[in-house]
Amino acid sequence: MRRGEVWWVNFEPSLGGEIQKQRPAVIVSNNSANKFLNRIQVVPLTSNVERLYPSEAYVTINGVQSKAMADQLTTVSKARLSSLIGRISSEDIRKVEQAIKVQLDLLR
Repeated sequence: MRRGEVWWVNFEPSLGGEIQKQRPAVIVSNNSANKFLNRIQVVPLTSNVERLYPSEAYVTINGVQSKAMADQLTTVSKARLSSLIGRISSEDIRKVEQAIKVQLDLLR
């Protein structure tokens, strides 16, 4: 499991406005942590690409456009990941990083 990879992640059970169901998510945690810890940080993806908010970024996975939702950035157990879908480009990783910075107000 490496930064920039997109995996199927089971987000159930969820509460309130948390992301729901099994869906793709891009790994955003660093590779050292990914190697040694039993949990990782991910940004969930959605196929609903109609509107883009400042804390979101368009990404392409296997030729299909998706939207990374940095407002749903979360830590999950590696046990929640079921299968590797693919990897996003370096340019798309930078767009996701920018969306995370907006969401966490790290642009100052």
